Amino acid sequence: MRTRWKILIAAIVAVPAITLTWFWYWGQQNLARPTQAALAALQSDAEVSVEQDDWLVLRPTAGASRGGVILYPGANCDVRGYAPVLRELARAGYTVVAVPMPFNFAIFAPWRASEVMDDFPGIDRWVLIGHSMGGAMAGYYAHKHPDRLAGVIFWDAYPPESSDLSGLPLTVWSIHRATPDGEMSEKFKPWVKLFPPATRWVPIRGGIHMYFGSFDGGGYVEEWAPQISREEQLARVTRATLAALDEMLGKRGEGRAGAEERT
Repeated sequence: MRTRWKILIAAIVAVPAITLTWFWYWGQQNLARPTQAALAALQSDAEVSVEQDDWLVLRPTAGASRGGVILYPGANCDVRGYAPVLRELARAGYTVVAVPMPFNFAIFAPWRASEVMDDFPGIDRWVLIGHSMGGAMAGYYAHKHPDRLAGVIFWDAYPPESSDLSGLPLTVWSIHRATPDGEMSEKFKPWVKLFPPATRWVPIRGGIHMYFGSFDGGGYVEEWAPQISREEQLARVTRATLAALDEMLGKRGEGRAGAEERT
């Protein structure tokens, strides 16, 4: 009898360990890794300070921060791959905190925005950005804690059905891939109902899902071939995101007007 119990206990311990090991190995084989251009954007200089510890933090070297920006990465995406866009946000005066996730899946830690806010008590206004699964978990967090956010920016993503944002007083922008004529992905259309009525929709015409960052590899299967270069898409995403931050955290220049016409 004792032998059977020992075998049962060993199995209970071994199965989760084997599962997690397999999951980690699968994730490493399919990880979207940062390009050399992304890694180059992580170098500190006279304008932007970069720190890589618990969080990936980019902030302006001069002047007070204009507000905080938190990024939740897409599934199986190395958070450093977003550096080209995040660097430009920091250059514009924002403190940007990109959040590495357990096993590179935001679904395992959707509450980490609260941890970031607690680590930066000097910043009292925050915007949460999420790409892909990170966007879904940003929507989940916003549904639970709308009072902690000045706004949410979805990068090619939508909230879970259980986190309907349509009735909440949130400022929301959706920056999403679109066909060359501006048509939204068919995958997104059923979920538009989950967004607040005043959501600002910014199509990236000819863009694709993985060009919201600068990645090599990854297992994501695109809906269509890109009609613009990765560099052009990153520039458009940057402009639209800065316009959204102008609205949510205070005007910097043109603000909301002109975001779509430039993307």
